[in-house]
Amino acid sequence: MGTVMRFEVGMEVPPVSKTLTQAQITLFEAGGAHEGPSIFTDPETAEKTLGMGRTVASGRMTLSFAVETLRRFFGERIYNHTGVADLRFIRPTRAGDTVTVRGKVTSITSEANGSRIAVELTVQNGNGETTAVGGGSAIVPAGLLPPAE
Repeated sequence: MGTVMRFEVGMEVPPVSKTLTQAQITLFEAGGAHEGPSIFTDPETAEKTLGMGRTVASGRMTLSFAVETLRRFFGERIYNHTGVADLRFIRPTRAGDTVTVRGKVTSITSEANGSRIAVELTVQNGNGETTAVGGGSAIVPAGLLPPAE
């Protein structure tokens, strides 16, 4: 058995903030299938394609921050076994931006082996603009939850 975990609807998820450098974006994109200049790695391509003089971070990179937020909240063992995340991207995140992922527990649903804890997620840049919204969840095993009242 482990430490008892308590969740309540409305509970805030500790935020995670990241400042994106071009070096980080380039390294992240190197793990993808795309080769050559792209809107993620080359400012000239970003200008020609998007009309922006700066590169943008891919949605996959922003999603990885959401996953990190949920893994910290639920714990790696729980999230890695039962966790999911889903985001909708509203506006681009650019090199030099600081993004913050925030979350709030929206529901707790009984499952056969525990409770599914659902979290609403919002990603904002340093200007307070929302760049992505969505949610995630994980099933917390019954043995880690307080006894039902």
